[in-house]
Amino acid sequence: MIERALRDAGGSVTKAARLLGFKHHQSLISLIDSRHKELLKARSTVRKRRRHLFSQAKSSKRKISTETARRAPSQISILHVEDNKAVSGLIQDVLGAEGVHVDSCLSGTTALEILRSKTPYDLIIVDNDLPGLSGLELVLRLQAMPRRRQTPVIMLSGDDCEAEAWRAGVKAFLRKQKVLMKLPSTIDRFTKTEQGAR
Repeated sequence: MIERALRDAGGSVTKAARLLGFKHHQSLISLIDSRHKELLKARSTVRKRRRHLFSQAKSSKRKISTETARRAPSQISILHVEDNKAVSGLIQDVLGAEGVHVDSCLSGTTALEILRSKTPYDLIIVDNDLPGLSGLELVLRLQAMPRRRQTPVIMLSGDDCEAEAWRAGVKAFLRKQKVLMKLPSTIDRFTKTEQGAR
């Protein structure tokens, strides 16, 4: 998906980051540099920045944003339930680059055990087609847990089960084909609401 976005953007990381739903193109750059080095040749030539007279002041701004980024993982914690390891890894990479802490598990049954524990989660992302308990069954079980009932659930699915998902109690339903474009902004919407309610 990252390769396709770079191709569609003519090699521009800034445009590709917008297509994928990143807030900052720097997140996509660090993702390519650290985990997808094979895509470095798909990028257009990196232009050197000009040095400014006031570069000292800009570096202090950078330190502040780095400290903010360090605090971010402890603020937002997500459980992602997905049996496809490639999809799971991609979402972990994308959200990790945005400073989000993601715990992943491969089945609905394992997810239910995790959610019965006291581990706090701000949000749950769940696929519908899972081994053991399906995503829809998992969402219904969460509605019966007083501590988890208010936790927003986003369902990602390639199946045609949107109506059932809304009835089960999900807060958002995203088609897997559009997940990279819409997931970061959807998560942002729910986590901002949750933090405001605290």
